[in-house]
Amino acid sequence: MVDRNDSEKRRRELLQQTRERYSDYLSPPAIHPRYRSSYNKLYSGESGESAGTFGARAFLCLMLFAAFVTMDMKKQEVFHVSSERIVKEITTDLDVAEVWKNL
Repeated sequence: MVDRNDSEKRRRELLQQTRERYSDYLSPPAIHPRYRSSYNKLYSGESGESAGTFGARAFLCLMLFAAFVTMDMKKQEVFHVSSERIVKEITTDLDVAEVWKNL
């Protein structure tokens, strides 16, 4: 009877150790969106998500706006285009059907 009780106790200890070793208690659950960045690191490799282009586009827009303001203040033309022509082209109503025909 002693051997059986010891082996059962040993089996329970091993089962508990296995459960502790392979438990996902400390890892985030797979269904919660809060842990999305953790999953991206785990499942998409070391690189994670690719960076967006918003920063580059915003920087380009700011540079173009600064160039426009400079052209307007100094009354300069760049490639035979003045700031007045840029404003005129922006404010002109555009007929999409006509542009589509011209393409």
